[in-house]
Amino acid sequence: MAVLALAVGCAGMNQTPPRALAPGDYLAPPDPRPLSQEELTRRLTQARVVLVGERHDHPGHHAVQLRVLKLMAAQGPLVVGVEWLQQDAQTACDALSAGKITLEEFHAQVKWDQSWGFPWKMVAPIFAEVRAKGLILVALNAPQGVVRQVAAGGLKSLTPEQRASIAPSLNLDDPAYREKVARQFAFHGVKDPQAQENFFAAQVVRDETMAHNLSLRLDPWPDGGKRGLVLAGAGHLAGDMGLPPRIARRLPGAAPLIILPVSAQGAQAMVMAAKNAPANLLAVSTPAPPPPPRLGLLLGVENGGLVVKRIIPGSPAQKAGVLPGDLLLAVDEKPLTSPKGIHDAIKAAPFAPHTYLLERDGRRLNLTIALPKPGTAQPAKPVN
Repeated sequence: MAVLALAVGCAGMNQTPPRALAPGDYLAPPDPRPLSQEELTRRLTQARVVLVGERHDHPGHHAVQLRVLKLMAAQGPLVVGVEWLQQDAQTACDALSAGKITLEEFHAQVKWDQSWGFPWKMVAPIFAEVRAKGLILVALNAPQGVVRQVAAGGLKSLTPEQRASIAPSLNLDDPAYREKVARQFAFHGVKDPQAQENFFAAQVVRDETMAHNLSLRLDPWPDGGKRGLVLAGAGHLAGDMGLPPRIARRLPGAAPLIILPVSAQGAQAMVMAAKNAPANLLAVSTPAPPPPPRLGLLLGVENGGLVVKRIIPGSPAQKAGVLPGDLLLAVDEKPLTSPKGIHDAIKAAPFAPHTYLLERDGRRLNLTIALPKPGTAQPAKPVN
C-alpha cells in the first residue's frame, strides 16, 4: 500500500501544469482545460440555437462571434440574428443575404451610425461573411422609439399600433430579472418604483421581441432544419434571465448554448466558481480596448432637454461644475433630445472642447468641457 501511495504521489508530481489561457481558447466550466477544435465544433454541431455575447465596443468579442459564425455556417442552414439592428431594417438584411447590395449600401440603408453607432469596422467582417455565404440575417431588436416610450410611460402608454410592433407575448413574471434591474437603478441613485417598473418592462420588450423575431425565422420548429445564432450584448444572455428563457419558451427543446467572451483572468475566475458560471462556454478574447471618454453623467429626458440625475464622482462633468438637477439643452449649439446627441458630439471629436448649454435655477449658462486625454489635466470653464 505504501508503494502504491508513493507511485501515485510521484505521478502527481510529474504532471505537466496546465498552460496559461490565451485568446482563442474555449472552456466548458468547470473543466479548466481548453477545448480542442474538434470538441468545440462538436458542441456547436449539437446545438440548435447558440447565443454569443459581447461588449458592444470590444473588437475581441466580435472576433469571437465571427469565429463561431464561420464554424456554424459550415454545418448547414443558419439564421443569424443581431441585436444591433431594429426590425425595420429587415428589408436591407434580406437584400444583403441575397447578395443584392454591397456592404457600403447596407451600411447606408440601415443608418448604422444613427441607429446603433458603435464602430462599423468591428462588425463589418460578420456582415461580409453573411453576404458571402448567403446566410439568413435577422434584425432582432424592437423599434427604439417604442422601447423608449415604454421606459418613459410603461406598456399602458403604447398606442395599438406601437403595441403591435413588439412581441405579442410578454412575460413580466421574472422576479430575478426584476431584482437585477432594481439593483441597477439603486446603483444609479434612482429610487422611483414606477420608473424601475417601466425600465424593467422596456428591457422585457426588447428581449421578448428579439426572441419572437428569431423564432419567426426558425419556423417551422423543430422540423425546419435551420439553426440559430444570436449576437447580442452579454447582459441579454445572463443565466436564466434575458433572452435564453424567452427563446426556449418559443422554441421547445432548443436549450440555447450560451457563449460568453471573457478575458483570460475572467475565464479562470469563472471556472473556479463553476456553479455560478454565466455561460455554457467561455471564449477567451483579446484584451479589452481602453474605455471611451465619458462625461460621467446619468441623464433623464425631461422638460425639453436632458436632466442630470446623478454625477459620477471625479468625472469630467463633476470637475467642470455640472450639478444634479441641471438641464442640458444643447451641445455645440445643437439641441439635445436624447443622450445620443452628446455621444455623437464626443465621438466626432473625443478630446476637443464642447460647449454645453445648461439651465440652472431659471438661468442659462454655457459650460465648455474638453475630455482629458490619458495623463492630462482637464480644462473646463464656465462662460456667462
